[in-house]
Amino acid sequence: MNNDEMFSRLVENAFDFLFKAIAEIEDQPKYSVIHFYAAVELFIKARLMKEHWSLVISQRQEADWDKFIAGDFQSVTLTEAANKLRKIVRSGLSKTELDAFKEVANDRNKMVHFFHEAQSVEESGKLKRDIVKKQLKAWFSLHQILVTKWKNEFSPWKDKIQELDNELRKLHEFLRVVFDNLEPQIEENKKKGIVYDECPSCGFEAQELSEDENTIYEAKCLVCGLTENSLNIRCPECGKAVTLKNEGFGQCQSCGKNLEPENIAGTLIDDGAAHIAATEGDDSWGEGNCSDCDGYHTVVRTENDEWICASCFGVFDSLEACGWCNELNTGDMEHSYVSGCNYCEGMAGWHKDD
Repeated sequence: MNNDEMFSRLVENAFDFLFKAIAEIEDQPKYSVIHFYAAVELFIKARLMKEHWSLVISQRQEADWDKFIAGDFQSVTLTEAANKLRKIVRSGLSKTELDAFKEVANDRNKMVHFFHEAQSVEESGKLKRDIVKKQLKAWFSLHQILVTKWKNEFSPWKDKIQELDNELRKLHEFLRVVFDNLEPQIEENKKKGIVYDECPSCGFEAQELSEDENTIYEAKCLVCGLTENSLNIRCPECGKAVTLKNEGFGQCQSCGKNLEPENIAGTLIDDGAAHIAATEGDDSWGEGNCSDCDGYHTVVRTENDEWICASCFGVFDSLEACGWCNELNTGDMEHSYVSGCNYCEGMAGWHKDD
């Protein structure tokens, strides 16, 4: 069996576990949690497998093909997998995505070790709603990854991903009771000028938006708890308000202008302060590279003294210069003279062919 065959089997197993998890929500919520998290792990391990089989093996073990084929190995944890995706595959998970998966992982551990079957009807209903909230949040993140960031690797399963998405959307009705209880307060808040958007995870108009402009904030759904890094800006073409979520790509609904990270960066940066700093030899207002999304010159310093990536909406406290190429980057540049940064290979790369 070769690497591609094993990759395909992992993906098929992941789908099997997900469909099983959906079917078990009503009568066997405990097993739904266990199988749902198993599926999440399998998708993540499959992406590592696509890169190379050895990445699936825990860093505490030496990679051995014969043992791997025989199943005699310890696989990576979620945290280890996330580190390998970021550092080796260079297609990592965002903090929001990883947090959503960790929530399901924590529930899985509770179910395995502490779950008790004897529950009242009320307790059982609340348990199911809590499970659905976390699963919908996790699926929203996983679905986005599968159809965007990892779409090339998972394109053969495009139809199956859509089928699964349709099935999961049927779970929204488990949260109807939550929305019904919140709806009077939401309507009252609307009268006060608070704006709500439809949540892409649970489908209810319960995601609260901020009025602040040019700063990243968390738009949180009051029903399912999904949070999205959001940004309100003025369209550079017509001046109308635009809200972008999770990334610096979108379209102005007023004039139709397509917005990309370079437009967002130009809106966020404090041009006056940047000009003054440049004349004084202060390079801290220069454009930086994002280690989270590999964005080139997408990180800018705002008037709030935050460094924001105009591509993935990551927020950073500072930038550091690469010790080899002197490019400004997010992340730790302590060993960059030798190992380089996102855009150079450092001294080691320079001399590797010598």
